Amino acid sequence: MEKYFLLILILLTTSCASGTWSHVTDSNSNLEFDKGYCRSLANSKSPTRLCRNPFYCEPDEWSETIVSIAKNNSTFDHCMYKKGYKYE
Repeated sequence: MEKYFLLILILLTTSCASGTWSHVTDSNSNLEFDKGYCRSLANSKSPTRLCRNPFYCEPDEWSETIVSIAKNNSTFDHCMYKKGYKYE
């Protein structure tokens, strides 16, 4: 159980790191539109799974929930990279 707690703690800590997206041409005029497009694409291709109970997750739900969040984030990042943005 400690291993899972440590893994979740690391994931939450790294997800709090703040950075910004910028286009390789330094023209961020379409940034908000592209972020919205990539977010909707990620939500449609890799929906985030929620726990059955809104206040806590059962032990058998943790891994599925964490994996779904990671897939959603990676789909979003991949879309942004394909559109020519870099994360700094």
